[in-house]
Amino acid sequence: MQVKKIVSLCAIACAAMAGQAHAAMTPAETAIVNDAVANGRVIFISGASATQKGFTGIINSMFTGTAIRFANTTAASKDFEAVAGVLAAGAGAWSGKNVIIIDRVKGGSVFGVDPVARNTAIESLKVTSACGATGSGTAASPYVCATTPVAEYVAPDAGVSDVAPVLFKSSINTEGEIAAPSLNAAELAELTATPIYGLAFGVPLTSNLPLFNLNKAAVSAIMTGNVGTWDAVDSSLPADDIVVCRRVPGSGTQAVDNLYFGNFPCSASEYNVPADRDASGAWDPVARTYTHTANTGGLVVIENSTSGDVRNCLDKAVTGGTFAGKDRDGNPVTVDFGAGGHKAIGVLSMDSLKDSKTTGNWQFRSLDGAGKISWDNTANPVATTGTGKFPTLASYVDGTWDLQGWISFNVPSRTVGAKKAVLDKFLLQAQNPAILAGITDLKNVAAAIPGGAYSGAQVLRAAYANNNQCAPLNRNF
Repeated sequence: MQVKKIVSLCAIACAAMAGQAHAAMTPAETAIVNDAVANGRVIFISGASATQKGFTGIINSMFTGTAIRFANTTAASKDFEAVAGVLAAGAGAWSGKNVIIIDRVKGGSVFGVDPVARNTAIESLKVTSACGATGSGTAASPYVCATTPVAEYVAPDAGVSDVAPVLFKSSINTEGEIAAPSLNAAELAELTATPIYGLAFGVPLTSNLPLFNLNKAAVSAIMTGNVGTWDAVDSSLPADDIVVCRRVPGSGTQAVDNLYFGNFPCSASEYNVPADRDASGAWDPVARTYTHTANTGGLVVIENSTSGDVRNCLDKAVTGGTFAGKDRDGNPVTVDFGAGGHKAIGVLSMDSLKDSKTTGNWQFRSLDGAGKISWDNTANPVATTGTGKFPTLASYVDGTWDLQGWISFNVPSRTVGAKKAVLDKFLLQAQNPAILAGITDLKNVAAAIPGGAYSGAQVLRAAYANNNQCAPLNRNF
């Protein structure tokens, strides 16, 4: 009934938008989309941006010919992407048929966990032939679609998270202005959670901070609000406010940070609680603004809903000015850094390495030393300066760099049959180290999980005992 309703709505929209809706889409593309929608061959994946980084590589291996690309915007940062085309062999009953795969990253990792386990309908991308008015259907210029109205929200068929679902514990690691409850044992049992690959995470600092000795204890003290000015971290630094550009609760990146620097939720009683936006007077909950224009003598925490916003936060802390972000419920907020010149630390995964430029406003730093790592996003190698442990691919693979997340693919028990077969193929391709090595954002910072279907280069040599992300790492010689 719902499929028929969607098709009817599409027909009405197409008639009303005559010419404009189909200005860009070819008749062949229209036929592919209409057939997939009419026959219910639509798969919805929600959660972390991890697989979105490799979406093109994964999709190219799953579809025949050139797949049609869709998104909610033409801008570089997208909350939703989708692909439509003829599914290649080896993906079950839908092989050789027209299929649409939608990937949502809005809200981050927790939306690849909670609504997946709870069968909760959430916002998706409304992929129909009416999407063709803008764009050209390529990865660089996708057709732009509207998102679904509330009445047409959809429960995800699978989810992606930066860490295992069990680590999303309330209230620190769950979403919302009122923190959502943790999944209970029965809800967790609904999910089959399989590691896709390991991703290194890093510690970015603004470039107006000189190289100084930085270690895990110092970062932990900053992230928990035990120190508020840079001279308290290192006596050689000025007594300026520490600005923390962190993520909102529910973010997988923040969950990785809370685990590594705070031991949450692996310790039942002894863990660090991360400092949040109320750590200073910068946050105005009524106006939903952060204003930090002068030193106040203490910690300033800016919460960000996306990694792109964290990068904006680091940039604007240095250059000054404002940028637009979102709060814990996804409502818009404004961040004002005044004239700039502030000194900040961030929370980011290493798939942002391409933005850690030698001459940029911020760079990833080493731990247990005074160094930084950068990359110009070309064939030139990753560059390290100074001393310490660096998050290079080699040090990550051998276990020297252990600040990481194991990206998890979470499939609920209700997803069966043809959809499950397609998702099994998707998972296999997402785990493929050859695909990781071919993705610009991941090739220097991600590696396949040991003991899986792949071995050799770009496979981790250190793994959590029993794949338990609260257990120690063990080197596989």
